Amino acid sequence: MSGAIEQNRFAPPRAEVGDSADTQDRMVDAGRGARFLAALIDGLVPTIVIIGIVVAVAVPAYERYLQQRVPGIEPPPLGSGHHMTGGLAWLGALLLVGYLVYSATLVYLYGQTFGKRAMDIRVVRMDGTRVTFSRFVFLRWLPVAVLGCIPFVGWIVTSLVDPLLIFRESRQCLHDDFANTRVVTAASSTEATLRGDPKHAGANLRTISF
Repeated sequence: MSGAIEQNRFAPPRAEVGDSADTQDRMVDAGRGARFLAALIDGLVPTIVIIGIVVAVAVPAYERYLQQRVPGIEPPPLGSGHHMTGGLAWLGALLLVGYLVYSATLVYLYGQTFGKRAMDIRVVRMDGTRVTFSRFVFLRWLPVAVLGCIPFVGWIVTSLVDPLLIFRESRQCLHDDFANTRVVTAASSTEATLRGDPKHAGANLRTISF
């Protein structure tokens, strides 16, 4: 009896390995359409805000240019829309910072950007565990951003090669290869978060993604 106890004491942790394999099996890869829409949302929101900031700054600058170069043009009266553009630019900047902070919080808590949260998908490790914030930023985002800065070929890698890799059987893009990650449905990966995702408490883990 004592020999059996000693053998069990030093036996490998088979239960943990089985749990890890089970976690991978029950996760459902996110659909390509959902990933595309998530990326579109992530890019569209800050783009709209940035365009608004540029317009708010450019309009009064152009008005000042005309006042200096073209005789007879009087400055707009105080209280007109032209004098509100500076405030709108600051408001847009605050909205942009708030959006980035909110997205960073979602990444830290749930492994999701704003767009991925909207499309109900999540980034996880290949073994199904949670992606840490540092891995998300420094391995998944930063290498592709650096590649994009390479003259002439950078835009080819980031705009063509990276997104087209999603049509592989694994559905992993280049940034997934760098970080050893995959994108799955949020309902099938509720455990791959910092404290669990209350949005999908009791969800069907085999939710189908089209």
